[in-house]
Amino acid sequence: MPSPPRLPAAPIALLTASLFGAVTTEVLPVGLLPQLAAAFGVPQSRIGWWVSAYALVVAATAIPLTAWLARFPRRSALVGLLLVYALSNAAILLAPGYGWAVLARLLGGLAHAGIFSVVVSATVALVPPERRGRALAVVNAGITLALTAGVPLGTALGTALGWRWAFGTTSALLAALALAGLAVLPRDPGAGTGERPPSVRAALRGGRLLAVAAATTVITLGHYTAYTYVTPLVVSAGVPAGGVSLVLFGYGAASLAGLVLAGTLADRHPQRSLVGTVLVIASCLLAGAAVLGTGRAAPVVALVVVWGTAFGALPTLVQTAALRAGRGSDAAPAVVNATFNVGIAGGAWLGGALLALDLRLVLLTGGVLAAGGLLPLTRRGRSGRAGEGAPAHAGAAPVHDPRRTSP
Repeated sequence: MPSPPRLPAAPIALLTASLFGAVTTEVLPVGLLPQLAAAFGVPQSRIGWWVSAYALVVAATAIPLTAWLARFPRRSALVGLLLVYALSNAAILLAPGYGWAVLARLLGGLAHAGIFSVVVSATVALVPPERRGRALAVVNAGITLALTAGVPLGTALGTALGWRWAFGTTSALLAALALAGLAVLPRDPGAGTGERPPSVRAALRGGRLLAVAAATTVITLGHYTAYTYVTPLVVSAGVPAGGVSLVLFGYGAASLAGLVLAGTLADRHPQRSLVGTVLVIASCLLAGAAVLGTGRAAPVVALVVVWGTAFGALPTLVQTAALRAGRGSDAAPAVVNATFNVGIAGGAWLGGALLALDLRLVLLTGGVLAAGGLLPLTRRGRSGRAGEGAPAHAGAAPVHDPRRTSP
């Protein structure tokens, strides 16, 4: 039996690095709140709005922007988006005041709204169907690396040398990735081969993709209701303040392990793996609520690590389910991108409201929501097997010509 073909190393590395740069840009202000607030003369909460506004722009524009970008070759679209990112970070350096800096951040959010769709679309076009789950897992490693390395390094650089160095470095990195994209990515990867998938509008009219969208929204809402406030949760469990970073590092390392596991499961058992992963997330949150008031830190830390493993697998499994449900349409990654950002914004708000009432209520609500997110998948599964509705030979998605897909 012949061994499966290897992934194209250079293009996959470029796509991974693109997500690394995108997510580092998105979260970087969190680590530099004091410096940015002092520089622009506003409270730290106003800098926190940069992240919320960014997420709302992504949620609102991901689908229409993807429909427009589908008219262009993937390489051209990715290079353009990376340059917009670089411009956004550079504009923050030159902003004369807070308002201009917010506008520059919104420009970055617009680039973020399109980049996941383009990166996922390019990834599945570069590899055969039986390797797409693994390829998506490798590319999604850029997200995990951004959270575990990119943001901490940017924070350290900004703390040591000033916040402008952090934003300037990310701007230079994104510009360099744009130039590398011209050299590394094929002019039109996968164009002209395979079945043409439905347009963005046609895919959105199908019930399968909408079921995945509804499930992703509720699952991520549940996750971020709890994860946004994981620091006060683990401190309340008895973890010393100085040990919180170690717990979060454990969560990040476990997420990377989950990502590796998802690379295998997504190609073999996509539907069952997604359901099982969500049940693990929900179980960890509900169990955490049960042991939170016992004064024992070890069980909570263990649950956080298992939670991290499950959530590390989730993006790849959700993307695979969406691509299969949307039959390879560019609408699939756009829907996942938009719904994840709805979960980030909504979960942060909901968790904050519950935090004022009871810490355990944060975990209970998050767990119930995460488990409830499976309902759209199971209901659709009875009538159309959402996430596994594509023919077996189609894998995650058929390949198409990005220059000819109409919105």
